[in-house]
Amino acid sequence: MIPRPPRENVMLAATISAGIVSTPVRICNLSEAGAMIDGPTLPGVGTSLMLRRLDMSTFATVIWSHDGRCGLSLKRRIAVSDWVAGVRAAADDARLGQSRVDQLLSAIRSGAALPVEAEAPAPNPADARPLDQSIAAELARVKRTLDKVSEELTDDIDVLMRHERAMQCFDIAAQIVQELATVVAADDREAAVGAVQMHDLRSRLSGRPTLT
Repeated sequence: MIPRPPRENVMLAATISAGIVSTPVRICNLSEAGAMIDGPTLPGVGTSLMLRRLDMSTFATVIWSHDGRCGLSLKRRIAVSDWVAGVRAAADDARLGQSRVDQLLSAIRSGAALPVEAEAPAPNPADARPLDQSIAAELARVKRTLDKVSEELTDDIDVLMRHERAMQCFDIAAQIVQELATVVAADDREAAVGAVQMHDLRSRLSGRPTLT
């Protein structure tokens, strides 16, 4: 028996569509191959649907439904970190790579010096001050508050219907706060930045150029 991929507990605003009917939901947990969602109106077992979150989407089938929640089997494997961020990492990396190529071509054509990659300063453990830990704790506290606000707002179907995309962006903001809390609290911040799951944020924190 093939073990089920590990699931990550999340609280992400999303949308499901079956035919011409679309309704907002929350993704409660997520893995490469499945998800659990909740919402006021959910389809029955066996229903094929489209699960969407910001720029991400995938086909899925309802495999169980009970007490306002249902389990989804995804038609293809996904990258959980991409769904948390709401944007595909591969596309982001491709844009960064193309940006670097464009810079090199521009320098070659103009005869200017080739651009060099900026080197990140070596981490200094002595920089980890008590204030940093206090800031990290406050950021973690803000994240918990945002989670509570999000949970209350997404319990209201009218709010979800009127502000579907705004609620998904609210989730992104909460995820950024959590990532920043982890980085600030880390002894090795360079390693912590490298471990940031949200690739756009990781690029900004590491000083890599991003395209808007």
